[in-house]
Amino acid sequence: MILKYLKVLIVIGVVVSGISAQQDNLYTQFMYNKLGINPAYAGNDEALCITGIIRDQWTGFDGSPKAQSLSVNFPLFGKVGLGLNISRHSIGVSEKMTIEGIYAYRFKINSGSLSMGMSFSGRSYKKDFADPRLSIIRSISEDGAIDHGIYKTSVFNLGFGVYYSSNRFYVGAAVPRLMRADIDVKVGERKSFEVRHVYLMSGGAMDIRKNLVLMPQILFRWAENSPYNLDLNLGFLFYDKFYAATTLRTGGTTDNWFESIDFLLGFHISNRLFMATAYDVTLSPLRKYENGSVELLLQYCFGKEDKAVRVINPRFF
Repeated sequence: MILKYLKVLIVIGVVVSGISAQQDNLYTQFMYNKLGINPAYAGNDEALCITGIIRDQWTGFDGSPKAQSLSVNFPLFGKVGLGLNISRHSIGVSEKMTIEGIYAYRFKINSGSLSMGMSFSGRSYKKDFADPRLSIIRSISEDGAIDHGIYKTSVFNLGFGVYYSSNRFYVGAAVPRLMRADIDVKVGERKSFEVRHVYLMSGGAMDIRKNLVLMPQILFRWAENSPYNLDLNLGFLFYDKFYAATTLRTGGTTDNWFESIDFLLGFHISNRLFMATAYDVTLSPLRKYENGSVELLLQYCFGKEDKAVRVINPRFF
């Protein structure tokens, strides 16, 4: 039994060593969560859209990462877009809560539009060393070298992004955390900081045949002191209602270049309501100890009327 725990700790060490600087939440359905990545996306839905996501990563593994987010993308006010993000992320005894306000300015460029946006975020970090799950063989309270309290801290940060889109193409870049804010939960220590992340995304839509659209998309992520990774997504939209896609995610160990293969399914119940789910099959050594990752998404847009007929040049992005 002790050997089994040791193996698990070794695997976690290998996996986490590659993502030690990755502090932002990870979502497989990034294409429906652009506001959570890029502040310049605010206003691009051209309607009041509310998106909720729940993610359970590495299911079956006690203390595994879990995330919930709620974003509100307001319609354009002239050329101004506004947005709001609220999210919670937990892993082990650590918890992070974020509230983020977003401002973007949008202007036309030929057949598309270019937006530039800023985000203003406040975050609280908590570590609960009194969590009863912190025990292996004997009670953790028997070790005087380990803290048993609850520690909290709060930080403020700024982000910036740009986003260009036309009916059939989009490309964007964002740095959600511009400042290296101190996130140490103990006063007087300055060892942990919010690191800068860079996000690059792009995608397109191409008609294959009537009622079938090919939608390839890509997301590049990089954080300071951490290797980059990619989400390579290939999706299909059927009859403007059904969405199915597969994603290959890099970022595994040196023996496993791909961290996971992900499967996405979505359904436009109406032009206002969209539901989707994703399941990630882990390809790294951690797959021996968990059952993959599950993600659920629900999006509702006020003011969007159901389409009676398919328009000649529909807007996908």
